[in-house]
Amino acid sequence: MRALERDRGAAGVEAALAVTAILAVTWFLVGALRITTSGGDVGAAARAAARAAATARRGSEQSAALSVATAALADRGVACAGGPAVAVTPGFTDAGGAQPARTMTVSVSCSVQLDDVTLAFSAPTRVVSASATEFVDPIRGGGG
Repeated sequence: MRALERDRGAAGVEAALAVTAILAVTWFLVGALRITTSGGDVGAAARAAARAAATARRGSEQSAALSVATAALADRGVACAGGPAVAVTPGFTDAGGAQPARTMTVSVSCSVQLDDVTLAFSAPTRVVSASATEFVDPIRGGGG
């Protein structure tokens, strides 16, 4: 009878430990999922911003890329701490034609807030970055 009395309450302690472990794993998965989906959203915003920069008139590529990237991230529900950082880099590439083709490379970075899904020992924000390159369309814009 003494052995049974020593085990009294052990199932409650085991259940509490199991529930705590399951909650910690669930919290980790939610944070990892937010980072992963935000990475895809930032990539989509970079591609859209590169298209906008490639069709914009010379001198307005940066503002076009920033407005499109900000709108694309807002449409997808991604809240960047301090707004997205957008960098536009013009360049040239050998497309096999008579002259090199102009390109626009746009890099988008976003500090994703993780305060609501992280535990005390992990970072409250995570920087997610992506870049995309588009050929400049000299007929629609960007050519002069």
